[in-house]
Amino acid sequence: MGGLRRFQYVSKDHAAIVEDCVARVKERYGDKWNDYEEDSAGMMLIESFAYVTDLLLFYLDRQANETYLPTASERQNLINLCKLIGYNVAGAQAAQADILATLKEAHTSAALIPKGTRLETREGVVFETQSELIIPAGETLGIVSAIEGETFEETIGTSDGEANQEFYLPRSGVIELLELIVGAHQWDAADSVADHLSDDAVFMVDLDAWGRARITFGDGRNGRIPEKDSKIKARYRVGGGTAGNVAPNTITVMRDIATDTDGNRVGVEVTNPASASGGTEPESADRIKLWAPRYYETQNRCVTQTDYETIAMTFRHPDAGAIAKARAVVRERSGEANVIRYYVLAYAADPKKVALASQGLKNALLAYIDERKMLTDWIEIEDGTWREIGVEGTVRAASGIREDDAHAAILLALEKLFTLETREMGEPLRISDLYSAIDNVGGILHVELSAPQATVEAESNELLVLGEVDLTVEIEGMTSDGTNQ
Repeated sequence: MGGLRRFQYVSKDHAAIVEDCVARVKERYGDKWNDYEEDSAGMMLIESFAYVTDLLLFYLDRQANETYLPTASERQNLINLCKLIGYNVAGAQAAQADILATLKEAHTSAALIPKGTRLETREGVVFETQSELIIPAGETLGIVSAIEGETFEETIGTSDGEANQEFYLPRSGVIELLELIVGAHQWDAADSVADHLSDDAVFMVDLDAWGRARITFGDGRNGRIPEKDSKIKARYRVGGGTAGNVAPNTITVMRDIATDTDGNRVGVEVTNPASASGGTEPESADRIKLWAPRYYETQNRCVTQTDYETIAMTFRHPDAGAIAKARAVVRERSGEANVIRYYVLAYAADPKKVALASQGLKNALLAYIDERKMLTDWIEIEDGTWREIGVEGTVRAASGIREDDAHAAILLALEKLFTLETREMGEPLRISDLYSAIDNVGGILHVELSAPQATVEAESNELLVLGEVDLTVEIEGMTSDGTNQ
């Protein structure tokens, strides 16, 4: 056996495994077996073995990849890995909008629009008012904040008295757990039950890869066990995503009834004078891999300029939304204090674009930063800006490529170059990167751009985004009217 040829364990594809097996058979049996035709019974067995081995090696590689953050691809594995470093993978966030309510006529009694009143767009995007709105007698106008999503109250299970009980909320797409009632008492959410005593009425809530919310209780030593047979009821909200970032004057349908203080029904017209903002999709795999390690480096405190930007970029608020882009700049030093000025942008309805952050989002970010900043730092938050960069010019493609296919592939390459995940505020657009992005598209032979013609610089508070793409595609060997030369 010592003279046998060793397998090349780095040869993991089907063809390489077949080659290794044939070589091993030849060394072991010599001329005793010389039928290596594809239709022979022996080759059938070798190829069957190679097929099974190829599959096994693929899954082994896949399992190895899923144990490391940079190479993991399954969302649930990314969530689990991030828990090890204290990074919470964000689910979808809901958009907010200011609603202008107008009475059809003035009343002698104050009109009341209750908290949680359901509003909709014509396309069926649902919002709920976040507070009670009272329009005084004799007046016809009022403004109230609304948040996208629907609220549900449901019984999610019954305690069996065991430790570490888990319950799932019945609906997917949960964006916020508002209240959890065990028996007749409200329990509090905690980041971890391990930090609590045996009698603390706390629970943990986390989202899985499918947007389902899981409720986990303690074991009687860390966190109280719900009393056996007690009913567990949850009030929670479902929704979120960039679909909630609707345009102005689109939230115009009021599904619930408004009354005055005497109980009489009143007619109300509603609209949103400005766009809704703050709605975001669940955090993407690329974003998780980019920001989770950076967040771990901050150790949840702001010392350097990078820390400030990382903390802002990983901030999400259940009501106010999330930051799409943030730039922290030390504007001046006053005595012993640094003045840190933030420029921020929020997500737009189109996830490839940005919008101005609402005041509620900026206030929530300021409160979050204040808990983590250096004691002597002073924080200011202002709106960032964005500039669309149009791309114009001529592209020559190889013979046999369809013009529409070339356009689509180039547009995809440009969108990747301008992706929000990697492009930063204040980052210039290098003309060489633009040429490279188009040149690397398969089948593209030559690029000549008329705009931009040089590197585009950006201000520190400015984000460069992709504008209109107007490229003429010429197919090699074809005339301008589409006929062969």
